[in-house]
Amino acid sequence: MYKKTLAVAIATLFAIPAYADVSIYGFISAGVESAKADGVTDPKKDKDFQRTTRVTDQNSRIGFKGNEDLGNGLKAVWQLEQSLRNFENGGVNDKGESATFATRNSFVGLSDATVGTFVLGNYDSAYKRLTDIGLNVMSNTTADTHGDKSTYSRGDARLKNSFSWTSQNWAGLVAGLSYGFDEDRYVSTPATGEQRQSNDRWSLAAQYSNGGLKIGAGYDRAGDKFKASSTTPATYTPSIDKTQFYKLAAAYTFTTGTTVGAGYEWARVDNVTAADTKQNDWHLAVIQKFGAASVRASYGSLGKLDGVNNADDHKASQWVLGATYDLSKQTQVFAYATKIKNDKAASANFAVNPIYSSGQGSSSAKLAAGADPQAFGAGLRVNF
Repeated sequence: MYKKTLAVAIATLFAIPAYADVSIYGFISAGVESAKADGVTDPKKDKDFQRTTRVTDQNSRIGFKGNEDLGNGLKAVWQLEQSLRNFENGGVNDKGESATFATRNSFVGLSDATVGTFVLGNYDSAYKRLTDIGLNVMSNTTADTHGDKSTYSRGDARLKNSFSWTSQNWAGLVAGLSYGFDEDRYVSTPATGEQRQSNDRWSLAAQYSNGGLKIGAGYDRAGDKFKASSTTPATYTPSIDKTQFYKLAAAYTFTTGTTVGAGYEWARVDNVTAADTKQNDWHLAVIQKFGAASVRASYGSLGKLDGVNNADDHKASQWVLGATYDLSKQTQVFAYATKIKNDKAASANFAVNPIYSSGQGSSSAKLAAGADPQAFGAGLRVNF
């Protein structure tokens, strides 16, 4: 970040007072890759989804943030961050969606030197932020492994309309709490009265660091509550009562530049009428640094879906191999190869640049169950 120079530029552009501490940050990243999905039947050619060569945005973004010292250890803080999603394609992704302002972590709040930081806005849950200890070895590339549609850390979420607290660092321990308010409730007014469905979501998490050791633990809960304004039996019933995630992860970095880590996540869904389900996932990662270069590998597995017929058909796994080289403090080249293996009822996909077997270019784009996405490529990332 070029805080001093850019602060002046932004202050001029947005008429921000000279005493405000403002910075601009982000990165531009793109790559060229070859991708395909085995096991997809093409209705026209009756063959696997054909391999395609594509130029991809690798999760590029730009953000503005600042703070104002209010005295006595108290600061006002703010941030606006947005995706530069698919800048190489005019800002439109494979679902036909275009990037908009404040799509990523954007908030306003207060930070106290003793109590911690409180913010309101669109912000990653405490579960997502504090259980991330570096196991995503090729994060922000097609070989990214974390996310609700991926093979690991499926409880990760960015909470809209949310409140979040993050503690100061207490001798290596940082704790957090977040609560997302559901403001898009199901509402109807049948003769029996008004009916509502809400899906508030909250999480608790903590991260501990000591030397080369880093540990993260978290709990996340999404509710699906129903209320009716009439005593008449409700005519609408939600299918899910609540969804819960628990995660524990640890990593250790040796003086040789070697980092090894592992994580385990428990997921539970309490259904209203159907049987409750549970599905766990785990992840192993290793990184070896050689000066400006590094080699990286990981393997993750999504387990069977207990509570349904043919539970083993919902399993999936993903392996990743990658390498990076820092050309400077700002510029990095990288390469990767990855493959997801889905059993016949699973449809895990790439967290960044997913591949679709149907509906390409529309909001209905999806990957067929049982298809196996795979990709290899290389790219360039410039931080600013």
